[in-house]
Amino acid sequence: MSDENPIVWVVDNALNKTIKDVLRFGEPEHVFTDVDKVNTDLVKHAREALSSYQVGDYLCLIGDPKLSCICSAIVAQNNPGEEIRLLQWDSRSYRYEEFSLTI
Repeated sequence: MSDENPIVWVVDNALNKTIKDVLRFGEPEHVFTDVDKVNTDLVKHAREALSSYQVGDYLCLIGDPKLSCICSAIVAQNNPGEEIRLLQWDSRSYRYEEFSLTI
C-alpha cells in the first residue's frame, strides 16, 4: 500500500486546468499527455501507464471524461474489492476533493 507516498495519477493533462492542489495528496504522474491521445490505443496506453498503480494511490479525474472512465475501469479491474481513491475538482471551494469507491 502506498499511503505514505501515494502517487496522484492525473488522467489528462488538460492545459487550462490546474493540478497544483493535488500536491496535498501526493506526487502527480500523468496518465495521458496531448501526444498520447493522437493515434493511440487509449486502453492499451492507460493499462501501461497505470501498471505501477498501487492501492492507496489516487486517480485524479480531470479532462476528457472518456479517459477518466477508461482509467477508472482499469484501476477497478486490476484491484477488485479494493478501495479506489479518486480526486474531483470542486468549483465552489477551488480545490480537489477526495472520494472513494469499492468495486
